[in-house]
Amino acid sequence: MARILLADDNPQNLYLLESLLKSNGFEVAAAVNGAEALDDAVKNPPDLIVADILMPVMDGFELCRRWRADDHLKTVPFIFYTATYTDPRDEQFAKSLGADRFIVKPQKPDLLLQEIREVLSEPRGRAGSKPAPGRDAQELLQEYTEVLFRKLEKKVRQLENEIAGHQKAEERILLANRKLALMTEVTYQDIQNKVTALRGFSELLRDPGREKDRMLFIQKQVEILETIQNLIKKTKDYQQMGMVDSRWIEIEPIIRLQMSLQSQKHSISLKCDLPGLEILTDPLIARVFYNLIHNTIMHGGDVTRISFSFREVPEGLILVCEDDGIGIQPDDNDTLFDRIAGGEGKFGLFFVREFLTLSGMTIRQTGNFGHGARFEITVPYGMYRFS
Repeated sequence: MARILLADDNPQNLYLLESLLKSNGFEVAAAVNGAEALDDAVKNPPDLIVADILMPVMDGFELCRRWRADDHLKTVPFIFYTATYTDPRDEQFAKSLGADRFIVKPQKPDLLLQEIREVLSEPRGRAGSKPAPGRDAQELLQEYTEVLFRKLEKKVRQLENEIAGHQKAEERILLANRKLALMTEVTYQDIQNKVTALRGFSELLRDPGREKDRMLFIQKQVEILETIQNLIKKTKDYQQMGMVDSRWIEIEPIIRLQMSLQSQKHSISLKCDLPGLEILTDPLIARVFYNLIHNTIMHGGDVTRISFSFREVPEGLILVCEDDGIGIQPDDNDTLFDRIAGGEGKFGLFFVREFLTLSGMTIRQTGNFGHGARFEITVPYGMYRFS
C-alpha cells in the first residue's frame, strides 16, 4: 500500500483529499504547512507527496526545493496541487524546482487519482523529477521573488476590485437611505396633509346646511385625490433612480416625445437643436426633460417658446433649456430645486436635481427675471458623444 503525504493548510481541502485517497486504498499522512510536512517526511519518507503552495511557516515552493536537496527524499515524487498559483510561469518555476506534476484545483477525482497513480508507477529518480541543472541559489531566489511578486500584484488587483465593489454597495445603500427618507417625508407630510383636507370636506358634506355647496366639495375631494395620486407617481419615479444600468440615450427624440406628452391646451413651440447628442445615463432621464418642460408650462407665464441647445466647454458639455417666459425671481434661485413639504409643484425640479446629481451631472438656473428661465445642465467628459 502506497503511503501519500498531504500538505495543505485548508482543513476542508485536506479532509476531502484524504477521504478520496483512503477510499481508494492509499495510506495517508497529513500536514498543515511545509515545515511540518518536511519534518514528517524525514522521519518516515512517503511514497509520494501532494502539496499546496500557499501555506504558512514554509510554502510549497520552499518545501519542494528542500525536498529535492534532501538525500533521503530527492527521489520521492512531488506533486503540486494548487488553486492560488495558476499562472503558466508558476508551473514552469515549480517544474524547475523538480516537481513531477503541477495540478490546478479543483480537479475531478478520477483525473486526480489517475495523475497520482501515473506518478507512482514511474521509475524513481528519473531526470524529469530533478531540479534543472546549472541553477544556483541566487537564480532560484530571483525567480522565487518574481513568482511572489506576480501573486502579490494579482492579490492587489483582487483587493482593488473588492474595494470598488464595496464602494458601489455603499453608494447603493446611501441611495436607498435617501429614497427611504423621501418616502417617509412624502407619506407623513404631503399625503397626510391631503388626507386631512379630504376629511375636512367629508365633514362639510355631512352638514345639511351646506347642501348647496355639495358639488363644490365633491369636486375639491376629486382634486385632492388626483393630487395624492400624482404625488405617489412622482415618488415612484424617484424610487426607480439607479435601478437600471446606464446606457447611451439619444436626447433629441426623448425631448420631442416628452413635449408631446404635455397638455395640448398650450400653444408653446419647441426648438430642439441637439443633432446626434447622446448621454450615458439612466433612461429615466426622460423624466428630467418632462419636468423641465412641465415647469415652464405651469409657471413660465406667457411662454411661447422652449428651446434646447448645447455648447462644449472645458468641463464637458452644457445642455441648455430656456424659454421666453417671465423667468425666475433672483431670490428664488437658492431654493429653486428644494422640495417644500406639501408643495406639489416643487417636486418636479427637486427630482431633476436629485437625478442629475446621482448621475454625475449638475444643473443651475442662469436666466434673468423678465427674460425667461434658463437651465444649464453640465455633462462631464466621457458621458456624452455624437452619433
